[in-house]
Amino acid sequence: MPDYNFPGGITPPDRKERSNQSPLRTATLPISVVLPLKQHSGSAALPVVNIGDTVRVGNLLAQRDGMVSANLHASVSGTVTHISDSTITIEADGQDQWQLLPPLDWRTAANEMLVERLDTCGLTGLGGAGFPTYIKAQVAKHHSIDTLVVNAAECEPYITADDLTLRYYANDVLEGAQLIAKLCGAEQIVVGIEDNKPQAIGALKAALPHYQQPTGITLKVIETRYPSGGERQLIKKLLNRDIPSGGLPGDIGALCHNPGTLLAALYAVRDGKPLVERIVTLTGDAINAPGNYWVRLGTPIKALLAHAGLETKHLHQVIVGGPMMGTPLTTLDAPVTKTTNCLIAATYEELPPAPSETPCIRCGACESVCPVQLLPQQLHWYARAATDDALEKLHLFDCIECDACSFVCPSHIPLVQDYRAAKQRIRLKRIETAKADHAKHRFEFRQARLAREEAEKQARRQARLAQKHQPSSNSPPSGSVTPTADLRSLRIAQTAAKAAVKKAEKVLARAAEQDPHQRHDDLETQLATAQENLKAADARLAEARAAAPKKETP
Repeated sequence: MPDYNFPGGITPPDRKERSNQSPLRTATLPISVVLPLKQHSGSAALPVVNIGDTVRVGNLLAQRDGMVSANLHASVSGTVTHISDSTITIEADGQDQWQLLPPLDWRTAANEMLVERLDTCGLTGLGGAGFPTYIKAQVAKHHSIDTLVVNAAECEPYITADDLTLRYYANDVLEGAQLIAKLCGAEQIVVGIEDNKPQAIGALKAALPHYQQPTGITLKVIETRYPSGGERQLIKKLLNRDIPSGGLPGDIGALCHNPGTLLAALYAVRDGKPLVERIVTLTGDAINAPGNYWVRLGTPIKALLAHAGLETKHLHQVIVGGPMMGTPLTTLDAPVTKTTNCLIAATYEELPPAPSETPCIRCGACESVCPVQLLPQQLHWYARAATDDALEKLHLFDCIECDACSFVCPSHIPLVQDYRAAKQRIRLKRIETAKADHAKHRFEFRQARLAREEAEKQARRQARLAQKHQPSSNSPPSGSVTPTADLRSLRIAQTAAKAAVKKAEKVLARAAEQDPHQRHDDLETQLATAQENLKAADARLAEARAAAPKKETP
């Protein structure tokens, strides 16, 4: 396979040796877990348990709310002790009793059954914003996918979770890739991995000959360069395809998943195991036992770091994620979630505070390293001036917030912080603008529901009349004639309603994947309205068919 390049990029110190030299371990079971109801893109899940309920590992705690959401399951066995608007707390009983779902054979099971299993098990992406996996598994409904890209680049410094996943579970990851390829209809699978992971590369090469059916798999080792793990950058590097501005990989026939997600998908289908644990990198100079650990979701970060030998007196800050795109924690009482891939317990000398900002000298270094070919300097000026129209024209939302521009800035300007603030400001404006539309959609939803209920009432009435007055000939009862033309028009209306539902699902899924940080209540309501209209169309058609003259059987 030819070697292509994406623009820009940097080569910061990777600092992966602290965590990739130790074997994969399992963290101690927590005494209690705190499980946030929102560990994914979209809406928070809705609790389905009560305080005092006894649960096993894998029991459903909260049901997804709407299309873009994800189920939540118990990660320890024990008793539900607290339920709030945002979390569920379980006191562990120490017995670690599990409740698994029946296993499925993904090679023979219907795609609908596999998608339902991914949905039921609460799977989300484990390498990004936590987008629900069951939605991406249905991308073939809206796009023609020819290539599944396994994103094993793991370009962010410090993080080695995917590296260790591939070293220990290469066979399962490739089988999970075959599973997802079946669902999305991909004709080929391409694994992209940076050349600084020799043991993982060796494990993949050993496993590849056993997983060439039903979809062929190609391994592509690429140079270590940040941010090669970005979807746009990796697809360009592997396939030489450019995702259009505002677009998604599906627009150019590709779909990306990271190794952790593929492993979780296989476990959900083959073993019936909901997403209740994940591999987390624990690293930083303030930890005595760095490495990668299987960690139950909801484990308090303070307890987890203590298990890894945290030296509190040397601790300066804890970062969730990598040093480039990660977020500093304000409290160690936060729990591990589905999107927690790395915790860096850094000393002051290791990750000191950034120097004071000085005025921009217009050197152009930020533009030369931008992997999306944006104009960081102009974005910076317009962001601080709150000139939002200009920001959108300069494709602010194409910025992947990789922080490469800030990394090379000699003036130490926190460019990405400016971009994030501007994005949030624009999102809030969009929400305000959408409120009127949302009210309109709610009204339409109510009207559609009333129409559906009236159609169902009429259908029941016609069914009772038809049962009471059986016709003696092929002639329809007086007052209930439904011409063939009416049936045809109702069938057309039903087809149009089905198309409207599919379109609403596609628009909602696309909006949620493009901007996982924003709520999409108006689009959820549009989808609900379309579904109500479809129900009403189904009811009207059923009523017309019941009242139509029956053909006499010869």
